[in-house]
Amino acid sequence: MSRLRASGGKAVLALPMFVLLGVFFVLPIAMVLALAFKPYDPVTLTGAGYTLANFDRFLGNADHMWTMARTLGISAAATVLCIVFGFPLAWHLHGVKSGTARLWLTLVVLLPLMISLVVASFSWVLILGNNGVINVLLMKLGIIDSPIRMMNTMTGVVVVTVFSHISYAVLTIFAALENIDPSLSRAARIHGATDSQVLWRVILPLSLPGIVAGASIVFSLSMAAFVIPFLIGGGRVNVVPLLIYQYTVQFFDWPGAATLSILLLLVTLFASWLLTATAQRAMPWERPR
Repeated sequence: MSRLRASGGKAVLALPMFVLLGVFFVLPIAMVLALAFKPYDPVTLTGAGYTLANFDRFLGNADHMWTMARTLGISAAATVLCIVFGFPLAWHLHGVKSGTARLWLTLVVLLPLMISLVVASFSWVLILGNNGVINVLLMKLGIIDSPIRMMNTMTGVVVVTVFSHISYAVLTIFAALENIDPSLSRAARIHGATDSQVLWRVILPLSLPGIVAGASIVFSLSMAAFVIPFLIGGGRVNVVPLLIYQYTVQFFDWPGAATLSILLLLVTLFASWLLTATAQRAMPWERPR
């Protein structure tokens, strides 16, 4: 009887969470999924019945497939760069012993999350533009004779995406490093391992869960990013979220926008699953038994 009461109490406590997820997550996705199978009608926007024509017209469109590939490429590049630059930052933050210094460094890491994405993107326009800080500095130093085009390019989009999302990678890797038992590093050094061997053979493998979690978050956010490609790409770097915006606001093709949303969601989920499955091969202790 006591077990039934305990389980009933847990169910009551979990009920608000299930209601919240159901109303604001599951229900909207179900509505978008249903809309993706509706035929497009220029007059009523959605026709009667259900069809697979929406998926056929997008999967058979080479331009849209290139847009999906471009979105994947930008997201993958941003994810790799966030992990490459985020791991040293997390390692340094992990090694700081002073509480005050760690607090200030944590605030610096969180700074990109505290600034509005729109404000940060406009700030990067002033940095990456032809008359921006970088070009002016390089020309004054005599390194270049004419401005380097960084706005309205994939490079600029990747740079700003890394700045906006690197905090997630740093925080997840830092959490993984904090959970590593220090005695493992001491034991490796006692057995003759150098600092680099300890890093590559002990610290890095044990921090893989944090790396994978950070990579999944950064990749998912990059795949769904709209503001950065819109402001930094200037309409010349077309990605799937911009296509969804065009089909919704400009073409009023809501079934088409819903179809693109579902395809983007499926590609993101598959890529995240592939990343996790690949990482588990390098983490035998994380495999389900």
